[in-house]
Amino acid sequence: MTAEQRQNLQAFRNYVRKTLDPTYILSYMGPWLQDEVVQFIQAEKNNKGPMEAASLFLQYLLQLQTEGWFRAFLDALYSAGYCGLYEAIESWDFQKLEKLEEHRLLLQRLQPEFKTRINPTDILPELSECLIGRKGKVVFFANQIPVYEQQATVFSRYFERLGYSVAGVSGARADNVSMQDIIENKDIIILTPQILVNSLNDGTIPSLSVFTLMIFDECHNTSKHHPYNQIMFRYLDHKLGGSPGPLPQVIGLTASVGVGDAKTVEEAMLHICKLCAALDTSVIATVRDNVEELEQFVYKPQKFFRKVESRTTNTFKSIISQLMKETEGLAKNVSEELGKLFQIQNREFGTQRYEQWIVAVHKACMVFQMPDKEKESSICRALFLYTSHLRKYNDALIISEHAQMKDALHYLKAFFHDVKNAAFDETEQDLTRRFEEKLEELEEVSKDPSNENPKLRDLYLILQEEYHLKLETKTILFVKTRALVDALKKWIEENPALSFLKPGILTGRGRTNQATGMTLPAQKCALEAFRASGDNNILIATSVADEGIDIAQCNLVILYEYVGNVIKMIQTRGRGRARDSKCFLLTSNADVIEKEKVNMFKEKIMNESISMLQTWDEMKFEKTVQRIQLDEKFIRDSQRKPQPAPDKENKRLLCGKCKAFACYTADIRVVEKSHYTVLGNAFKERFVSKPHPKPKIYDSFEKKAKIFCAIQKCCHDWGIHVKYKTFEIPVIKIESFVVEDIASGVQRRHAKWKDFHFERIQFDPAEMPI
Repeated sequence: MTAEQRQNLQAFRNYVRKTLDPTYILSYMGPWLQDEVVQFIQAEKNNKGPMEAASLFLQYLLQLQTEGWFRAFLDALYSAGYCGLYEAIESWDFQKLEKLEEHRLLLQRLQPEFKTRINPTDILPELSECLIGRKGKVVFFANQIPVYEQQATVFSRYFERLGYSVAGVSGARADNVSMQDIIENKDIIILTPQILVNSLNDGTIPSLSVFTLMIFDECHNTSKHHPYNQIMFRYLDHKLGGSPGPLPQVIGLTASVGVGDAKTVEEAMLHICKLCAALDTSVIATVRDNVEELEQFVYKPQKFFRKVESRTTNTFKSIISQLMKETEGLAKNVSEELGKLFQIQNREFGTQRYEQWIVAVHKACMVFQMPDKEKESSICRALFLYTSHLRKYNDALIISEHAQMKDALHYLKAFFHDVKNAAFDETEQDLTRRFEEKLEELEEVSKDPSNENPKLRDLYLILQEEYHLKLETKTILFVKTRALVDALKKWIEENPALSFLKPGILTGRGRTNQATGMTLPAQKCALEAFRASGDNNILIATSVADEGIDIAQCNLVILYEYVGNVIKMIQTRGRGRARDSKCFLLTSNADVIEKEKVNMFKEKIMNESISMLQTWDEMKFEKTVQRIQLDEKFIRDSQRKPQPAPDKENKRLLCGKCKAFACYTADIRVVEKSHYTVLGNAFKERFVSKPHPKPKIYDSFEKKAKIFCAIQKCCHDWGIHVKYKTFEIPVIKIESFVVEDIASGVQRRHAKWKDFHFERIQFDPAEMPI
């Protein structure tokens, strides 16, 4: 390069700054720029934009002394599609580029009209030779499976007809598809976020640079260890670490950013800035210019509070509470050491607090150890039974408090029916006898009309009035638990004045202590029936319906003892979008109403905070976000722990109920990433099987039977027996076992396989007997 050429490039640098995004040509300049320089330029683009990155690029370029770099720079411009800039620099004539400036200014003035009148797909073919950049690849994230299904349908309907290819992957079908193929061959991908986290962790997707746009639905979830935040940690490490490769644009969608624990506007503004930092947000966009137009399509429901008095007398609760006291007393006498766990005060029967306490006791009992292993087995088995019965009694009291006594009694009768059909040892016989001695009295109490739940009476009045005013009313009734979903469905169906409602239900897919979840097809069916059917006009739902589900006709939302934070309040209220919508909070607890009023105050300061932040100077907002990002990355890096190495020592799995030996970890094999089987005939001798009450086929598995501990006095549920391809194999669940270290004898329990860091060996058909 001659001195004149260097001088000219310096003189015309502003043209280069305005035109060039250097990240598009860095790959062509590899022989001339060190990797460290490339990373600096990429980081400058990510942090300050393409113009600042172009300035830095030129600075490094003009410092080069190696022969041939100027020709390489021109070739890179041409190869990347910057033909106009290439011609201008080669001839040092920028008149053509100067003339284009007039067109740019004109397009800026016409931009609003352009957006409303021009369909880009109509003119893209004419511009294809002029456009620079790679083909777009969009990923849309949805947290809940019903929302994922809804959005996958919407994207397919509107974009496939325009020629874009659309695909969706959720946890339900992740094992049956190739993520690599989908990413390479599809334009728009709808994902549940954990799918992408897994694909990044196992290297199936090398980095986020494969996408040009990431859209986070319900983006307020981008916090702590949520999959959204794990994705954005990758993004921010890439951006702040100066890694090569472009980053996608990020868009977050939410009805409510929330305020966290904020009590003032200033504190709320900081909370929102932290969310913006997590999402690398540069703009907070809300509807401001067309508010009245928006209100013609999306209606904010009227909010009503209904405080209901509790039952004046509750004989049912008194009887069950006495049974619980007796059971606690029996548990205390089993072991002096573990009996101390039952001496904790201030725990009321029939509450979530009691549930949490008894679960903690249950876990402690599972890993209790004694020198006398036979006595240890007897004590652990007895305490397992006592704590299991206490949990069921507590569940029944919660059901009775919010629904009918007969629903709670039915729940207990079903439980004791299962107990009789299992091991039914002396302890269970004693507990069953105590319950059955009170059964006749419980039956009488539950049938007494004077014990009707006042909350149900008020719920009846609300439904009667609203459907009298408008027969085509569509209602979502939110409740806290699946057991309550079933109880209220039954109550509506048995009430002659409400049976016309034909209630549908929507619950989550995971299993809980009380019930198994809904399958994905069942969830889809429930939503489609509620949207389409004139008969199915009430949906009883748990929190799975909180976020994102779009049911435009819904005009009545009832929160039945259902309250959360300000985000949950806005989300649930937002399910009622039709004209003249109403939202009722029905509770017997004054604290619940008070909490909702606090949420309404927090919504007010949230809106004020958003308005304040939108008045900030762009540079001030950007610097605030960047400072938070750097601070958070420093904390993240300092707290980052290396992934624990798999423990290669062989360990013993013991039955979580009776402590009988089950198998060695050396015999466990992983089937299709998430299922665990045990090899060898010895394990088959240690369990018994019974036909599965709900056999079904999923993925490559045919669920055929349930397996239980073979010890006659135990019969603890260990998992299922399946047909996998051509093999008949057991599939065990780790929460049913205690893991014992062979050398030390120390015992631990794990709620999930991912928490158990042992050496995982993949299933190999060659190891199976012929």
